[in-house]
Amino acid sequence: MEGAVNTLRFLPKLCLLIVAGIPVAARAGEPSRAEKAPTRYFTLDIADAYLEFEGVFTYRRVGSGTSRPDQRNREWGFRERFGLNVGGSVIDPRFITYHADFSFGLAQDHYKESIDSFHQSDTDRGVLLEYDARLNFLPGKLLSGSLYGVRRNDRINRRFQPTLKERHTGFGTSWVYAHQTLPMELSYDFRRTDREGNRDGSDDEEFIDNTFRYGVDWVISERNKFEFSYEHTETAQEYQGSRGRYETTRDLFLADHDLQFGSDGRHSLRTGIRWQEESGDFARNLFEIGPHLTLQHSDDFQTSYRYQFNRERYAGLDVETQRLDWQAVHQMYTNLTTTVDLFGLYEDIEDDINTTQYGASVDWQYNRRNQWGHLYANLALAYDTEDVSGDDGQRLVLDESAAFRDPIDNRLANRNIIRASIVVTDATNRRVYTSGFDYFVYSMGNVTRVRRVPTGLIADGDTVLVDYRYNTPTDGKLDTLRADFSIEQRFAGGSTPYYRFSYRNQEDDASFGFERRADRTDHHRLGVKYETKRYTLGTEYEVFDDSVEPYDAFHVNGVWHLIRGADQSADASARVSRLMFDGGDADRNVTFVDVSLDHRRRLTDSVSTVERLSYRYERDSDRGNTQGWDVTAGLDFTMGELSGELTLEYDSLDLPGSEEDDYGVYFRVRRDFPDVLARR
Repeated sequence: MEGAVNTLRFLPKLCLLIVAGIPVAARAGEPSRAEKAPTRYFTLDIADAYLEFEGVFTYRRVGSGTSRPDQRNREWGFRERFGLNVGGSVIDPRFITYHADFSFGLAQDHYKESIDSFHQSDTDRGVLLEYDARLNFLPGKLLSGSLYGVRRNDRINRRFQPTLKERHTGFGTSWVYAHQTLPMELSYDFRRTDREGNRDGSDDEEFIDNTFRYGVDWVISERNKFEFSYEHTETAQEYQGSRGRYETTRDLFLADHDLQFGSDGRHSLRTGIRWQEESGDFARNLFEIGPHLTLQHSDDFQTSYRYQFNRERYAGLDVETQRLDWQAVHQMYTNLTTTVDLFGLYEDIEDDINTTQYGASVDWQYNRRNQWGHLYANLALAYDTEDVSGDDGQRLVLDESAAFRDPIDNRLANRNIIRASIVVTDATNRRVYTSGFDYFVYSMGNVTRVRRVPTGLIADGDTVLVDYRYNTPTDGKLDTLRADFSIEQRFAGGSTPYYRFSYRNQEDDASFGFERRADRTDHHRLGVKYETKRYTLGTEYEVFDDSVEPYDAFHVNGVWHLIRGADQSADASARVSRLMFDGGDADRNVTFVDVSLDHRRRLTDSVSTVERLSYRYERDSDRGNTQGWDVTAGLDFTMGELSGELTLEYDSLDLPGSEEDDYGVYFRVRRDFPDVLARR
């Protein structure tokens, strides 16, 4: 602590030395009328400085619920920082402008770990350097560019889990040729993210992304445009808590041609080409080409025709797919829209199996105002048949979307999945999640499910992409019938009763020695929602009649705007669900409660507070009980050039077989020195 005090005494002197060292020519003084203004090759239009002191204390207790002793970790950290924010131009504002935010500081950290009678501690001291510097060349000109470098430290607050520390480093450049007929763009970006903060290091992560991009547009005419882009990406990801390290190099070429023709450009022909070559982990090579013709016959009738050819190489499979689609859309008055689709598909897996699939669908959307409000209805019917020929083989699924919503696990669309082939990524298809740390995979019969790990990187509500392979029968045939219906009446008073129904039935021919893929699902949802300016309240009864794991459920949810004002606001939300499963090895009942409260208040013109509370309770008769708390209380103040904040955090996550409690205190005090070059 003595070092921290000495540093605070030294930083104002350092600030004065830096300011004094800036050339006098950079000062914004006005020349007299009698003398000619000197040429200035460097201007300093912005020069703000600040001194900042930060402190953090965290306490973490982890228990296993067995005879194993609890583990306790404590951390103290202090930061003394001097920052300088500058901006201006070089030679001329039309030539080069710059802006930079630098901060330099010292850090002192102390750690202590206790396991029963075993104790160990460590002390670390170091130098902190953060910056965000940017140069802009020839802004607004035909050829313009930029160069940047950034390094910062952030804190990521996670529900019911300890706060993650994130260090982000990056640099790059971007150049634009703003030609009217042939505009181009060239860029390069390097990003590195290091995260830490989990009790066992399982989500401590290093993520590196190198990306080079080039794009050019050829504007042939107002209705005729060609676009081309090339991207080279190198990604590397490593979990500290596992042996998994993923590295991928990707080259991606994209070409698109858009031609509008006919009277007023009512018709269009779009052709897209995509070529991707990858190497490394989970390498995926593909080539796609497909023209799409749209004809607008009248204001009420439109047809479209599409052909798609794909070739993909992934996980040892070489797959060629050809698909034809025809679609017609008819608008009757303003109330009824009818859409008809026909498709045919042929898939060939080299030295393996062939698949032929064709089908049709029709969709009606109806909406109409009435004396009570507005009526919305939708009915969709679809049928397709799939024929597989060849020996027992494997098919490939890429980028199947799955959204996590506790407490229901995701069921993958196909049967007989090879579990070892499953790869889960984020929605950008770049960050790879790790089995056992971020998700679990389990099977029920020939159905595969994916369960989110509460302590992993996948949050409740996140959408992920799943790749996998699955086995198909010898000379099998699968017929699928789907029906979806929904209707709701939005009353003028705010209430909206609704009913939604989904039906799917799959029937396949029996194949010797292979488990059947037949499946049937009836999904009914009957509910009502009531909305006002102050609150929204909804209740729903759900019946999911499934051949694998059916369930009935009741849901109640609401959002209340308790206080709305310029000086104070308070919002509360709650979700309560009761699910009764009737399948698998045993009956399973789940009660799920999720409550949150967010309150903000401005006490004075200088002081304001923030309070957040989240609570989750899940009682699962099969998997055990889960309970989580996330509490945050903060105080912010601003008095002239002096500002600060104090944040208190508490996180608790009680899982079957383990429990964790985390306490944290964070405070910051900052003194700004605006326009340090101004004449006093």
